[in-house]
Amino acid sequence: MIAYKWEPISPLADGCDYDFSEIDSLRRQWLNVKRAREELDPAAYHAFLGRLTRSWAIETGIIEGLYTLDRGMTETLVMHGISADLIDRSDTDKEPTELVSILTDHQDAVSGVYAYIRDGRPITRTTIQQMHATLTRNQLTYRAFNPSVGWFDARLEHGAFKKQPNSPTQSDGQIHEYCPPAQVESELDNLILWYNQYQQNNDRYHPLLVAAWLHHRFTQIHPFPDGNGRVVRTILTWHLVREDYLPVVVQRDDRGEYISALGTADRGNLVPLVDLLVRLEKRMIFEALGESDFAGPTGSFEQVLHHIVEQIEHRNGDREAHLRLVNTVAVAFQERAAALLTERGTQIASRLRQIQRTVEYQVITGGPGDKEHWYRWQIEETAKNAKHWANFNEARFFVRLTLTPDHMAKQSRLVFVVSLHHTGRQLTGIMAATAFALIEHYYDTSAEQSEEQEPLSSINCTPEPFTFTWENMPEAIIPRFTEWADQSLALALRQWGQYLA
Repeated sequence: MIAYKWEPISPLADGCDYDFSEIDSLRRQWLNVKRAREELDPAAYHAFLGRLTRSWAIETGIIEGLYTLDRGMTETLVMHGISADLIDRSDTDKEPTELVSILTDHQDAVSGVYAYIRDGRPITRTTIQQMHATLTRNQLTYRAFNPSVGWFDARLEHGAFKKQPNSPTQSDGQIHEYCPPAQVESELDNLILWYNQYQQNNDRYHPLLVAAWLHHRFTQIHPFPDGNGRVVRTILTWHLVREDYLPVVVQRDDRGEYISALGTADRGNLVPLVDLLVRLEKRMIFEALGESDFAGPTGSFEQVLHHIVEQIEHRNGDREAHLRLVNTVAVAFQERAAALLTERGTQIASRLRQIQRTVEYQVITGGPGDKEHWYRWQIEETAKNAKHWANFNEARFFVRLTLTPDHMAKQSRLVFVVSLHHTGRQLTGIMAATAFALIEHYYDTSAEQSEEQEPLSSINCTPEPFTFTWENMPEAIIPRFTEWADQSLALALRQWGQYLA
């Protein structure tokens, strides 16, 4: 039975109303930071790109099932370089030298992407074949299926389009059809033709929408007998870098959502794939902003002093004005969060009262100079989980909702906190909202949290950080912020509810 019947690829439909304002504002601020950092210390930025490329090279094969690699060893190779001498045989299912050969091929494919862009080479059928040849240079065979003999190892021709159908049979026995071999070249020609039209009209077709379309339509074609996933993620890297975005890394933990989004795109809806790419791009930007290598160049006394002076000058003028503006946006969000949590606290107390449960609620706000030590540990941990660096050198704000049941000796108190803080190790003009919860058992109402107390472990209530910059007008994005805060509170209530039964 056919689960998905192949049809010729379709152009990008008009009418996608996806809101790209958050990622657009974030990207503009990142590009400002990037330009300044490249001027101050180009080597540090290129070192960051090297680590990003190594991460891409490792993860792109893991999600394809080419090999396994321990997370700790992954981090070691990303930080120190890909070398067989660093790999313990117990950390992977491949021989270290074989694994390094595969990973080197993946790195070389990304290096080729940067060379294509530097040389002004467009995407063509030939460049796509060259990508495949590089990515699979050390892959001699692939698993193929023939009804008469079953599964067998077939020889892989590097850079050659498929000669036999490669439509997989899914776990439920149904078939997902890809493009027939005879139509591969014409389908790729259509893909490249439409892509070039979209790329020349960014005002109408957002680059991240085009990225999702390009990724999905190439996947529908599946032009090679094996390696299509690696090739399409290389093409995606080419597109993003060409459009002045950071290349995204689809990690092993993203695999389920990634496959699901592609399946939804098969049914005509690109939005989940767009949403995934937007969030991955945000993650890459946050990782770049948190890079310690960008704190300043090493070198002589004069070089370091010069860097410090430039940083101070950089902070003056427009940057200082932007800092005030983004803090103003943060205050507007703080006020909205306080109003929302007061409203929700009233609703919770009223509903529980109907079943003879009494709950008291309290909402407080905090800002610069107002008990800033509160929840620093939890905010840092939540920011770390959200893949960004919380900057405590700049103003930060929080809103706290407490829900305290009666008979505390038998109940647990919920503390829910929304934090608004600057991101990055230096002033970036970018802020993030994160949320976390604490479940306090047998709470002593006579004491408040202090710096000296043992930090309580927090429950992360931040599926994705809500980001904003000095450019954002609060009234335009407060509805989205309200929805984000409501979803975060729902996660906290779900955890608290199990203690009330």
